[in-house]
Amino acid sequence: MSKYSVFTNFFTITPSKRSWHIPFLAGLAVGIPLIVGYFLGDIKPALVGSLAGLTILYTPNNKNRIETMTEMFVLSFGMIFSYILGIILSFNDFWGSIGFGVFSIIAYYIVKYYSLRPPGSFFFIMIASMAIALPHPIEKIPFQIGIFTLGTFNVCFLVLLYTFFIRRKDISKEIKISTTINHYTNFKEALIIGIAMALSIATGKFFKLEYPYWIPISCLAVLQGVNVGHIWQRGIHRVLGTLIGLGIAWVVFSYVTTPLGICISIIILQIIVELLITRHYGLAVISLTPMGILLAETGSPISLEPTQLIIMRLTEIIIGSLLGAVCGWFLYNEKVHQKTIKHLNKSRKILKIKR
Repeated sequence: MSKYSVFTNFFTITPSKRSWHIPFLAGLAVGIPLIVGYFLGDIKPALVGSLAGLTILYTPNNKNRIETMTEMFVLSFGMIFSYILGIILSFNDFWGSIGFGVFSIIAYYIVKYYSLRPPGSFFFIMIASMAIALPHPIEKIPFQIGIFTLGTFNVCFLVLLYTFFIRRKDISKEIKISTTINHYTNFKEALIIGIAMALSIATGKFFKLEYPYWIPISCLAVLQGVNVGHIWQRGIHRVLGTLIGLGIAWVVFSYVTTPLGICISIIILQIIVELLITRHYGLAVISLTPMGILLAETGSPISLEPTQLIIMRLTEIIIGSLLGAVCGWFLYNEKVHQKTIKHLNKSRKILKIKR
């Protein structure tokens, strides 16, 4: 990768093999709780159910109905656990940061060990970070957990319908629930991710930032890069895409003030994000930024002042992206070291077989 490609790649659109159904399915998963909340007269609790709707992004596209639904139930449980743990950790800044780092290590390692496809551990860690950063009145916690759980049930129901009406090929004659084990899973990689996440949330807590969930989310998004150049490229895409996305968020908070308008905005932005995320990360971030802010902060006191909100979120995203770029250097070097060991071990096995 040349020194200029980090910038020129911002204008490159990558072809995607992803099914065109998934973005609209994601829009339904996020939108149905919002529409229900709108007709019940209060969309704020429904936003929690919409967050749970992100579980649908893990829908497998090459498994039969039984395997698909089994995997979705397991993933839903993981998302619920992440949300509950985040709420528990939100009541103490120090132990919350440590606990979030430990959780990130475990989540990253398990996902790598079982070779879960992208987005991997991203949304489990993201949900936990948002639960840690957002306020939770004690008397409303059971209700919030219930709404989040219903959001995952909505996802499972949509995926079930999807397997019947869209994916008609269903290999159900021989049912085998199988998993792919990656015996080369590196604990050091997971440790670097955990340290980065702990530092991210601790930084926001230390500087008393309002709802600092954007720091760990931005840091983790940058760390998804496959090498140092890609990590820096994602960091630049993140910042540039966020600048434009924050402008959109400012317009939405300034002019879209009705509950129905907010619901429609979130659904449209979610569909756009899923259409673009595999084609161009920077363009996807343009829609992801206002959507994330709408989901997390609609109805909060600070959302009433769009300019202040945008400045705070931009600060957090820049901090998170820089932290991700720095930690990415350590992560990439560890990956190179691990790949070298992996290839050496494979070579030794081949040599033994030949002998």
